[in-house]
Amino acid sequence: QTRGEWFNAYSSLIAFTSPAPEKELEVEAYLHMLARLMSLLFCSALQQVSPDRDRPFPILDSNGLDTKSLKFLYESNDRVEVI
Repeated sequence: QTRGEWFNAYSSLIAFTSPAPEKELEVEAYLHMLARLMSLLFCSALQQVSPDRDRPFPILDSNGLDTKSLKFLYESNDRVEVI
């Protein structure tokens, strides 16, 4: 159920992007960042329910996410809530 809700939220965020040609680069950057954040969200959720909370699950990559934010995320007790 949660995965379906996240998929619906992700779809809605994509659906409301601007179709304006002058915004194409901004929209593309936004979509890439959104995909990375959703990847982190799924990874964090899987870690949260895994018996080994430090188990590495694959993510797309962390390009565009600053080091300070990633450090805060990894030090957080509830990464799903942070994302």
